[in-house]
Amino acid sequence: MIYFYTFLYYSLFSSVVLIYGIGLNKIAEIGIVKFKEPIFYVKCSVSIISSSVISWLLTYYLLVPLQITELYPLICFIVYASISTFLGGIVRLTTGRLTSEFAVSYLVILLSITESSSLLFTLFISVCCLLSMLIIIPFSLTFRRRVCSNGRFLDEKYYSLYFLFLAILILLLSVWDIVWLNPEVIK
Repeated sequence: MIYFYTFLYYSLFSSVVLIYGIGLNKIAEIGIVKFKEPIFYVKCSVSIISSSVISWLLTYYLLVPLQITELYPLICFIVYASISTFLGGIVRLTTGRLTSEFAVSYLVILLSITESSSLLFTLFISVCCLLSMLIIIPFSLTFRRRVCSNGRFLDEKYYSLYFLFLAILILLLSVWDIVWLNPEVIK
């Protein structure tokens, strides 16, 4: 049951995109720019999950015994940079496509290691963060289609409406979390 609550927390109630803001610019771009190749998303997912696991292992077995846990962001950076470079090189050699992305993946890795208490939770939180981004994409695409259906261009008004739309989504998810799942609120 704890995994179900963790899934709900990191993918809906405390969504990585909506609450933490990780990947908000990428989600906003998806409705405007064409989708990238599927190999890009596969490479990013594999590098996030593998980097999270390896970074957690290095942090737990190396940094914690030495009492230098303040260096875990550096360990995460080194591990992610090496794995992402390796996978990016393989993808570039096989398909000839560029698959570079840094900020969103690195922040998801940091979040999953910071918020976890075990290796399994690190893996689970990183997967939930990726799912949270996937959950927001249909809402973003639907909003873009509705706004642009009457011939409106993607200008400053669109972005203003888009961020108001995201604010309403945040409020809806936050109200649901506070009111319905907290049994002490309603007596």
